[in-house]
Amino acid sequence: MVSILFFIKRKKLLKDGTASIFVRVTFNRLSSEMTTGKSVMPSHWIAAKGRVRNNTLINKQINSFLDQLEYTLHDLTLQIQKEGKQVSAKEILDRYKNLNVPKPQIGILALYKEHNQELKELVGISVALGTYKRHETSLKLFHKFLLHKYQMEDVAVNELNVEMLQKYQHYLMATRHNNNNTAVKYIRNLGKIINVAVSRKLIQSSPVEDMKLKTEMVDKGFLTKTELTKLSDKEFGVARLEQVRDVFLFCCYTGLSYVDVHSLTANDIVEENGRLWIRKARHKTNVMCHIPILKPAKNILDKYSSSYHKDGKLLPVLSNQKMNAYLKEIAAIVNINKDLTTHLARHTFATTVTLANHVSIENVSKMLGHSNIRMTQHYARILDASIENEMLNVEKCYE
Repeated sequence: MVSILFFIKRKKLLKDGTASIFVRVTFNRLSSEMTTGKSVMPSHWIAAKGRVRNNTLINKQINSFLDQLEYTLHDLTLQIQKEGKQVSAKEILDRYKNLNVPKPQIGILALYKEHNQELKELVGISVALGTYKRHETSLKLFHKFLLHKYQMEDVAVNELNVEMLQKYQHYLMATRHNNNNTAVKYIRNLGKIINVAVSRKLIQSSPVEDMKLKTEMVDKGFLTKTELTKLSDKEFGVARLEQVRDVFLFCCYTGLSYVDVHSLTANDIVEENGRLWIRKARHKTNVMCHIPILKPAKNILDKYSSSYHKDGKLLPVLSNQKMNAYLKEIAAIVNINKDLTTHLARHTFATTVTLANHVSIENVSKMLGHSNIRMTQHYARILDASIENEMLNVEKCYE
């Protein structure tokens, strides 16, 4: 049983003639004491009650403080017992002292740097390089925002609020000219770090949860069969453009993403029943994709089979940035008025190459390496040709 006693030391008075009020906590016959930070005129102290005379407003406030302190010390004792730890008078008072010590202020960027360093150490083990780079970019952008808007190098996590994040969203869209989805992506990246602060009990909740963040459906576009033929038939006098075109077409006919075609090796190609297949775990999700290699894709592989074997790779894939830059040049040359990107090739495979040719969405999902069909539906379009073919059957009913 814990015992709590308040007392004064009459022989050690302060300069103003008052005596400091101490508290002594005793548990299992072992005691520990500390000053309460309050003092009283010795003549006002009632030793038998451990309180001051309740005759002035100040004395009433002191008694109220001592009552609250006694309650808090008993409550801390119960907390220690619930935690299954050893109760002692010193531990009880130490806990009380820590209640009044302000927690160190940790900056969101400092926390973000710590997070990114841990990501960096896991790259190639359980984290993709792209994930690490994405968070590095997100960190730099929020740093630029703080400098631009507040002339600050960092901000304490407990000072982050909805208003600041809304200003960050405005900065991304109005100053950096990012679209809505990109801005939402960067805020959600920052939200992951704020959640780390919540888990460490640095803050109670994340202000991101109070924001109305919605991504908009964006049609990435795709190439029609006519455009695919036009691109395939075009002869380029520049080797780099021809190589980029070939890699792009290969993605159109296989549905591989940039990172997966970049890492494609002979080990990913298998032959079954006389047909070549791509059996490869997607870099992004680690879900296996199973893709029969169509003749146009096989022709591209054959084209580079004897001339390109760098690091075991099957195709001469440039950096994604260069690929997309050259694809814009190619689109202008071939007179395709669309924003050609490596990702548009994946949409073309899902739409023009497969779904338009009556391949089931379930099989398209397997070839794309999606974990569920809802992801595939993002790529699916209803083509005018499909509508026309189906409506021809309806028309026969009214002849």
